Amino acid sequence: MPTLLPRRVAATVATVAAAALVPLTVAPASANPVTAAAAPTVSTAVGPVQTAPAQRSVRWVKADRAKVTAKRSPSSRRVARPDDGTRLVVLDRAPKRLQVRLPGGRKGWVAKKQVTTVPLRDITGKRYTTKRVRVTKNINASSRTVTRAALGSKVVKLARTTQRPTTRVKVRLPGGRTGWVSAGRLTKRDVWGQLAQCESGGRVHISTGNGYYGMYQFTARTWRSVGGRGLPHRHGAREQTKRAQILQARAGWGQWPHCTRKLGLR
Repeated sequence: MPTLLPRRVAATVATVAAAALVPLTVAPASANPVTAAAAPTVSTAVGPVQTAPAQRSVRWVKADRAKVTAKRSPSSRRVARPDDGTRLVVLDRAPKRLQVRLPGGRKGWVAKKQVTTVPLRDITGKRYTTKRVRVTKNINASSRTVTRAALGSKVVKLARTTQRPTTRVKVRLPGGRTGWVSAGRLTKRDVWGQLAQCESGGRVHISTGNGYYGMYQFTARTWRSVGGRGLPHRHGAREQTKRAQILQARAGWGQWPHCTRKLGLR
């Protein structure tokens, strides 16, 4: 029946032509518009599938110094010791450990028990000691002494771990060592900066020829008596302050009679 094929082809062509004449319907703007924030789609054999955006949670270190290892095993190589309060981004999970990224970008694994989902109170900031203070290894005041900080030492307060008393604060000392001190022995007042400003205008290398040198206007004899070498103005601010702290500890504020009285230090 050779005559049937042309009729079927003609019918098919007529149907396609009729469909092309039907106008397209445009949905109104309120009909579920697609925004830039919509979740991405993935094409599959059965059509596009909507996927949820990836989410990475955050943890805060609650241990005094958490151990972060290179691999999942707790016995693997240690890569970091973040202080309490450090913010970590979770990258992966295991039953008892989390893979995290530290603030500097380094990655590693940490025990879940050493971190918390509760943001720790941020009390970071520079402070100064109000007297010579004892710095302990752990939060307990009876803990081992790691060093003693001189009066007016500049320290950096670190974030406080949850559930800890407010009478002790963790600090980072000028050399980088960390430890715990009494909260009542810290102040925002920079007594050595104020004293240097009063004595010399804060000029580290001042030498006017009057026999007094540097920020704290040492005489050469007094400078040598506290272990200084050469002349004060030839050393940096940190070294001069260190020697001034030694002098104050030995002889009190009377070594700078005018300025310490003006500043209310005696």
